[in-house]
Amino acid sequence: MVSSFDELMQVQAAITVAVLQAHHSSWNKQYVVLPHDTQEVSGVSWDGSIKYHPLDVVEPLQEMFDRAGQQHDSETLDRYREALRTVFHENIHLLAGPGTSLAFPLDAYEGKAHRTFEEAVTERATQNELNNFITRLGLEQIAPRISGAQAGAYGAYVPAVDSFSAAVGADVGLDADEVIRRMAVVNSAQKFPVAAELLYSKHLSELVPETAKADAIRRIAEAMHAPLAAVHDYNSKDPSDVAISALAGRSAFRQASAEVEKIAAEWSGNQDLRRTLDAGLGATTPLHKPRDNRAAAGPHTNGEDSPHPPSWNAKPTDRRPPTPGPSRSPGD
Repeated sequence: MVSSFDELMQVQAAITVAVLQAHHSSWNKQYVVLPHDTQEVSGVSWDGSIKYHPLDVVEPLQEMFDRAGQQHDSETLDRYREALRTVFHENIHLLAGPGTSLAFPLDAYEGKAHRTFEEAVTERATQNELNNFITRLGLEQIAPRISGAQAGAYGAYVPAVDSFSAAVGADVGLDADEVIRRMAVVNSAQKFPVAAELLYSKHLSELVPETAKADAIRRIAEAMHAPLAAVHDYNSKDPSDVAISALAGRSAFRQASAEVEKIAAEWSGNQDLRRTLDAGLGATTPLHKPRDNRAAAGPHTNGEDSPHPPSWNAKPTDRRPPTPGPSRSPGD
């Protein structure tokens, strides 16, 4: 059990890696407390550091630890849970697969599709696993009933990734939450390819030669982009936008499935060529990391535009209006 804000800051990345069963975190073990009067919100930076706003994160959590064991009203518990959600969300942004980091490759963060998908997957994973994060930290003893409090962000983005992950999961035989987890434990450059590889493995692995696998996955991944790019500018306070977001997720799956069918048609009559090309070639490593037994993981585990630094924030705040600039996230 952590008993102070400082202890939480020390173990935040290790607990996130354990909860999500990720390969590693890109956190550089540095966090910055932003000035009170800044319009910048909590987020992560290219160098792997984390920025926390004092009003949204630092002060609520310090208060929570100072009042350890006390009973709180629902409003106070929601405020504490929201601060913890922000911490967990930012640490999920920093997860990465073998041989990669947050900022590899640097040019993978172009465009609205990647930014929407990054935030949506990260927030859904945050909501799915936040109580596990709280349990591993022992925070029910610090703030009783915090596991039942309310917190969340990116209300216009999450419906898209919910419908998308449900459709992919149903197609390949995985729970939607597991599809989300596999996409959450890799960086932004790999999230679309992880989903694409699931579809590839189910439908194309016996048709497409190993030498053409990477191109096939690239094509499937790119087919997902357009519907999700449109979600980037949706408003979470507009019910019609939220409803259309879910439709966009299903559209992304349908377009990916159409590309799978197209690739299958291209290779279905060329199996002699496939066997020739595959001769002597070994299997490649999957992009995702399958989930191990959850009990085995312990808390001791340590339109497109130009590229922007991944200073994603866990919840754009109504208190501080957004300003343009590369340190901002796309917003809720």
